[in-house]
Amino acid sequence: MLVAVAASVLGTGPGSADPWDAFYKPPQKFDTRPGSLIRSAPSYAAVIPYTGANIDARTTTVMYTSTGARNRPTPVTGSVLVPRQPWKGKGDRPLVVVGSGTIGAGDQCAPSRLLRYGQAYEEMAIGVLLANGYAVAMTDYEGLGTPGDHPYLNRRSLGTSMIDMARVARNPRFGVSATAPVAFWGYSEGGFAAGSAAELAASYAPELPVFAAFAGAPAPDLADLARLGDGSLLGGGVGWVVNGFIAAYPQHRDAFLSVFNQLGRSVLRDVNSYCVFDVMRMLPFVPTTFYTKDGRPIRAYLDKEPFRTAVDEQRLGRVAPKMPVLVSQNRGDDVVDPLGTDRMVRSWRAKGADVTVETQHLPLFLPSTFFGHGIGMVGELRALSWLNEKAAALGR
Repeated sequence: MLVAVAASVLGTGPGSADPWDAFYKPPQKFDTRPGSLIRSAPSYAAVIPYTGANIDARTTTVMYTSTGARNRPTPVTGSVLVPRQPWKGKGDRPLVVVGSGTIGAGDQCAPSRLLRYGQAYEEMAIGVLLANGYAVAMTDYEGLGTPGDHPYLNRRSLGTSMIDMARVARNPRFGVSATAPVAFWGYSEGGFAAGSAAELAASYAPELPVFAAFAGAPAPDLADLARLGDGSLLGGGVGWVVNGFIAAYPQHRDAFLSVFNQLGRSVLRDVNSYCVFDVMRMLPFVPTTFYTKDGRPIRAYLDKEPFRTAVDEQRLGRVAPKMPVLVSQNRGDDVVDPLGTDRMVRSWRAKGADVTVETQHLPLFLPSTFFGHGIGMVGELRALSWLNEKAAALGR
């Protein structure tokens, strides 16, 4: 997140003309089975754009079939990266499926596109995972790169995008064993995606050998996010949430839009083509009371339909993951409420899940700037150590 915000200040970002555009247009007919490969192409992940300095890994951009927010076969894109060095552990090289943190809603924001510009801030995690010998697959999520709106923080869409990314990436043509063990990894929106995948894996893909999941600051309750994120640096991101609701529940489009005044509707329209790089164009620090017809904040509507159902169906904690899970959270997080994460953990544990919690006690500093949220990414250091322990146990 902080890397992306810095890039927006510097005025960088992917250009409008991309020779890869044709790749992201799905064919009219494709295999509708979840996890089916639609197409692939050799690619790269830049360290310094336009210099040839790339991550030292075999990199492939893929399009595959997943199950979208509306429970329909949906083309999704992503990247598979495999390190050059052999796996030093026992058995097959594990595959870690990475979910990106909040990156935006425009097609140009797709993580696989940003990898080629060296602007996918998940490159930090990807590089460390590759250096430890893991194969990495990162999904773009539904509606990023491919046609349609991105169902931001939609439990089904993000969870199945992660799971089906694992299915398609376990393919020797990409350098990954068809029997590779799988882990999920993510922070922020990626943490939500990893938590969703952890909950859905047993029922949606019982054949996958998932051995671990890391969910950092997973935003398990959108009601908490609506409260803490209101009037923040990325306050305009409320448009991504509402547009995501409309994408998932199009039958309620008019009802969702009915609460917004002219300014609010313009924000919803504009942010749908923005990346997080465009944060300074998204009316930072403007409260949602400016966006609604009656001047109430957006959180005041969340106990009324159709908002209530839309929020409720995205809540994490109701299904116990079947694999060990590490949850990381900074108590000074200024966007994702640690108390909401606590509720999710308690619920998972009450249902029998194996959950480890890594807590950072970093003080609240510059509230509403995402500083407290971004600095919580230091928890990924402990997550790597934990993941290595779980991977080492696979060979015992």
